[in-house]
Amino acid sequence: MKAEHLELSKLKKAELYDFMKGTRNKEEYRRASAIKQKLEGIPYRSIARNLDVNYRNVYNWIQEYKEYGLDGIRSKRKNAGRTPKISSDKNKDRIKEIISKSPTTFGYLKNTWSIRLLATYLTTTLGMNVSPMQTWRIVHDLGIVCKRPKLVLEHAEDYEKKKKIVDNYKKVSAALLKKNSPRI
Repeated sequence: MKAEHLELSKLKKAELYDFMKGTRNKEEYRRASAIKQKLEGIPYRSIARNLDVNYRNVYNWIQEYKEYGLDGIRSKRKNAGRTPKISSDKNKDRIKEIISKSPTTFGYLKNTWSIRLLATYLTTTLGMNVSPMQTWRIVHDLGIVCKRPKLVLEHAEDYEKKKKIVDNYKKVSAALLKKNSPRI
């Protein structure tokens, strides 16, 4: 490889420096730093030594920058890591179908799904290892709102009777506690 010098216009240099200030990706910053060092006339091998990479990488980064500009040194991977299994479209459809049915159809003694109950069902029965928080995120992504059912009284007079009994009990128990409580 011949020792070549990289030259950029003032606008391109300013763009590169702004990119270095703005990027939060360390790989992108490293590539931009290699280009900056090449602008200063530093050889490929010295840049590679400074950045602790192979000189071939430095050469490739600079060629990419020459050909594509800043897009050439941007990270190509948007989300690295294992692909999510639970949030795939197929599984989301399954979860939607499960939620549309009552938990009693699956052998639970509850009438409505809770996030924790749904997470337990997905983990034990379907073998999907999910936490309640992850289950909540998936349910939220599906556009399903988790609300507790409102209690509707069949007979208001029964409620009033029970309320009077409870209030009376509270008064009597408070008086008994005061009367029988040991003094310390």
